[in-house]
Parts: sequence; structure tokens; C-alpha cells
Amino acid sequence: MRLRRIGPFFCVVAALVILISVGFSPTLLAESIENASTPKHITLTWTGDTQTTQTITWQTDEPVTGQVRFAKKGESEMLPDGATRISSHMQPVTTNQGIRYIHSATLTGLKSGGHYIYQVSGGSAWSEQKTFTTARIDSKEFTFLVFGDSQSINYDTWRSTLQYAHQAHPRAAFITNVGDLVDVGQDYAQWHSWFTAGKGIIDSIPVMPIPGNHESYTVERKFSMPTLFTSQFSLPLNGPEGMQEQAYSFDYGDVHFVMLDSQAGEQKQFLPDLLARQKVWLEKDLAQTTKRFTIVFIHRPLYDNKTFRDNIAIREILTPLFDAHQVDVVFTGHDHVYARTYPVRDSEVSPDGTIYVATGRSGSKSYSTVTANPLNEFFYNPQDEPNYLIVAVTADSISVKAFKQSGTLIDAWAVNKRQQIAN
Repeated sequence: MRLRRIGPFFCVVAALVILISVGFSPTLLAESIENASTPKHITLTWTGDTQTTQTITWQTDEPVTGQVRFAKKGESEMLPDGATRISSHMQPVTTNQGIRYIHSATLTGLKSGGHYIYQVSGGSAWSEQKTFTTARIDSKEFTFLVFGDSQSINYDTWRSTLQYAHQAHPRAAFITNVGDLVDVGQDYAQWHSWFTAGKGIIDSIPVMPIPGNHESYTVERKFSMPTLFTSQFSLPLNGPEGMQEQAYSFDYGDVHFVMLDSQAGEQKQFLPDLLARQKVWLEKDLAQTTKRFTIVFIHRPLYDNKTFRDNIAIREILTPLFDAHQVDVVFTGHDHVYARTYPVRDSEVSPDGTIYVATGRSGSKSYSTVTANPLNEFFYNPQDEPNYLIVAVTADSISVKAFKQSGTLIDAWAVNKRQQIAN
């Protein structure tokens, strides 16, 4: 009997039938094929001027050449043949799941207020076309989203919170996260879940996060530097020496944003002077800004909502600088509650003080062992569902609204020429 030769097509079909018969998901198979050839975790940030630059970061599983091609958006939704191309810088990063290759490229010379289309590549594989918008030169009015700790067991909650917030506020210029993005900062699987949950949003709106204490945890629950945080987010390098991308500042419109690292305990063996370094840098940074408003982000709260802990060292080092330079608002995380202080100066209620806001949670983790601080004008424990904040800036005011994931309003208030107006 003559044997009939089986073609490659039938081999592939047979392999698929076998995989499906033993319970292998066709969706997972397609995802694995796509991940092997397509850039992933595409994320927008800023490392320079928000009006004329855009930084794009992505990952590949192999050390391939990366590129960005981009063009100003016109009548067509497609990239033109003559789109500008630039090469990316590639950095290998060792994770607990093997080496990943981080690509980053900063587009410069962009037009203020411009709408752009872009794609990124890993070798010959190109991503889907995506878009971004630069800040207008006269950006006196804009909005941005603030998310509390997104750490979770799985990141469906973070995905839902982000999606609902973006759907409700599609014109937000950028996103911030106050730290503890993931539960175990040195576990690559959790970062993969975090980035995957943000796909479709973090690749079109810049993300400007800060590290929390969980970014410094290893899978063995030991302390480390937040290397998977700093390697996967391309952030401004203008921070304290030895703390680049952990602490930094940037400007958008008439607001100066300061992003700090509060993890003095977790990083003690690596940066024993973490707070002292930031104090020296922060004093110069705040003294140099000419912006009308100043907003600070730091993970650990200066005025806690857990009675058994008190961040005295952070408060004693930083609040004198916040008072001296008239910082308007400080957003914090860590306690997973939404709480707002009265205007505070020198740890006492004062009409010309700073408002401290604990931002709640955008992930699945909540606490029952929390309570209002005596300085709180408003307190809410979001145990029923996660929440987010939308901040609206005008020439004379900062207005903040806190919403549950479902859209129910929690709190609304404003800073108007340095005076608080509570609704």
C-alpha cells in the first residue's frame, strides 16, 4: 500500500484538534502566537515637555530591533506611507519569569495640541495603530484621573475601574496612580496583568505613576529596589541622585506636579537617606517652579487613617516644605480609604494650608481597620466597591470629584485661589 503524504496544512489542523481535545484554549493559543511576535505592554508617559514630546515604552520577548512610526493625524485614520520613523532604545530586564526586553522611544519636535497616530514594532511585527494628543500651549483648563492602590489578587477590578473612569471622562489628559500598582512588585506575572488590564487606555493617555511599598516586595516577601517599576515606566530623570524615576516632577498647563517615593523602610538597606535626598531635591524643585498651582503625589499618607501607624518621619521632613512653598494638594494612597483633610498648615487646620487627600482604592484590596483622622473633613471607606478621582484644573481653581466605580458621587470640593470650597 502506498502511503499518502500529509501536507503542512493538515499537520497544523491536526495539532489544533489535539490541543483543543486536551483542553487547551484556542484563545490562549492565539494569544501566545501574538505575544511571540507582537509588541506588548505599550504605555505612554512623559520624560520631557508635555507640549512637544511623547515617550512610548513597550516590551518584546526577544532582543529584536524596535521602531516607532508616527504622523500627525489628518483626515485619514491610517498612517501615511511617509510616516516618520525613529528607533527605540532596548534594555534587557531580568524578571522571575525570564528576561524581557523593554523598548523606549521619545518623539520630539511635536506640535503643541497635536493629534498623532503611531505604531511600534518588535522586529518585523507592528502593533495596531494607536493615537495620542500633546498638551496645548495654553492648557489652562484640563482634567486628569487619579487612581488609588490598584494591587489585587487578579486585575479584573483594576481593569473595570480604569475602563469605567475613562468612559465617564474620555477627555482626561493623563492618568496618575499613587503607588502599589501591584501586590508583589518583583512578580512579573502581576505586572503583565496590570498592563494587560490597561490596554486600549494607557497606550493613548500618558500614565505618570509613583512607587508604593509593594513595588519593593519580592515573591519571597523580601525587600528590594522597585526595579520592575522603574524599568517598565519611562519617567522624567530630573529626580534626586540615585532615585531617578522613583521621584520626579513635571509640568502640565499651569500646574507643577511633584512625584515622591515614601518607601524609606523598604529601601533602607539600599537608600538609607531616601527621605533626606528627596528633601534636598524637593526644596530646589519647589523653589524653581513658577506655576500657579502645585500638586504632590506620595504613597504613604502624612496624616494616617490607621490608628496603629503614623508616618512621623515623612511628615516632619516634608510638611515644612509643603507649607513654605504653599503646596495646594497632596494626594496619597496606602490606607485604601478616601479621606480629605481640612486645609492644614503645621499639622493644624489653617485657611491657607494644604489639603491632604487619601485617594481610596482602584483594585480589589480594602481594609476594615481604618478610621477618620481628627484632621479629616471628609472620610469614606470604599469597602463596597473601588473608586477613582477626576481632577479639573482651570486658570483659578482645582476641582476634585471622587466617584465609586459605578459612577456614584462620593465627594466634591475645590481649591479656588488657595481657598477651599466644599460642596
